[in-house]
Amino acid sequence: MTSPALRQATAVGAVDGPLAGYHREWYVVRPEGELTRLGRVKIGEPRQGALWFDRRYFASEDELLLELARLGVPRVPPVHRVHSTGTVFHGFIEGRTLASLSPCGRPVAPVHLRQIMERFASLCRLRPGDVRARRLTAGESDGESDGESNGESDSAGFPRVLLDFTRERAYRARLPRFGPLFARLGIPPDALGPGSRLAAEAARMGARPVCLLHGDLHRANFIVDHADALWTIDWELASFGDPLYDLATHLYLMDYPASQQARVVEEWQRTVAPLLPGADARLAEDLPRYLDYKRAQSVFTDVVRQAVAVADAVGSPAFAGQLGQAAKLVHDVLVRAAEPLELSDVPSPGAVELAYADFCTGSQLRASSELHAGSQLRAAPTDRRSGPDSR
Repeated sequence: MTSPALRQATAVGAVDGPLAGYHREWYVVRPEGELTRLGRVKIGEPRQGALWFDRRYFASEDELLLELARLGVPRVPPVHRVHSTGTVFHGFIEGRTLASLSPCGRPVAPVHLRQIMERFASLCRLRPGDVRARRLTAGESDGESDGESNGESDSAGFPRVLLDFTRERAYRARLPRFGPLFARLGIPPDALGPGSRLAAEAARMGARPVCLLHGDLHRANFIVDHADALWTIDWELASFGDPLYDLATHLYLMDYPASQQARVVEEWQRTVAPLLPGADARLAEDLPRYLDYKRAQSVFTDVVRQAVAVADAVGSPAFAGQLGQAAKLVHDVLVRAAEPLELSDVPSPGAVELAYADFCTGSQLRASSELHAGSQLRAAPTDRRSGPDSR
């Protein structure tokens, strides 16, 4: 059955093709008629069965992008609406992802790094009262609440909100389907609980002024256009909160070489501190704590995503390759998270592969409607470090 997004795209013009995305199904379109002047655009809708591992804060990415345009934030995708039909589409940023120009682990060119710092500057200038886009209510956002309790007014509480969400939504909510796999991989059931190392570290974190966060600043979410200007796409995980968390997420997902990462932290501090005094408070103590949280969070994300990918390949020629890829990837994230999750022993890649083979060919997995729905995700890359080009 043709999706509503594809029907809308076909009605607007010639469809060039779909884009891979985690949470939305996107189609690139060359508009016809009076819309030709806009160039290529993309039309999307929420992907059915998508698995969410991060907090959603704003009710609509479209609304947020319109607000950013109103506030003069540069190099974000424009949003257009056909009033006669109600169709909403985003401008397609012509260019290449930063991931294709500077793959993970490679240095980022100075001209692009400077523009990444400009993005951080534009974010830290926006405070909660500046942005009118609707926030999700508790009922709309999987148990998250708005206002003071979600970090908008209190950045000192922000780490606790993140940890609570990961524990309840990325771990406990997945236990009915993935509990045996988590246990087989040696993940302690109380690794995110009140008595955990992560909870103790979150309680020690200091307060900083709150600003707008993108929440997903990685190489595939930066588009370099033909003039070498850097655009930022995929604002679905934007929120208000602790600016240091945005830096930590960026560092973790970008995977800079160690020598450049130190310079990035220095440049961030030099850029943001004068614009948002106090944003760099206790940076040396709290940045490592946020990075530990990101390492732990990635375990719960990747264990499930890779189970979806392997399950989707069962019975196909791609199964063996997908299984091997999943084993290496999950072993790597377990090694990185061993200390923050207090793992007593990390299984070898071979043991991880065997765990996935047993789990993904068992009746429990085949009976899981969540996994079959999630198969639309296909093979998702680790922590979105080399994520899809969803411009």
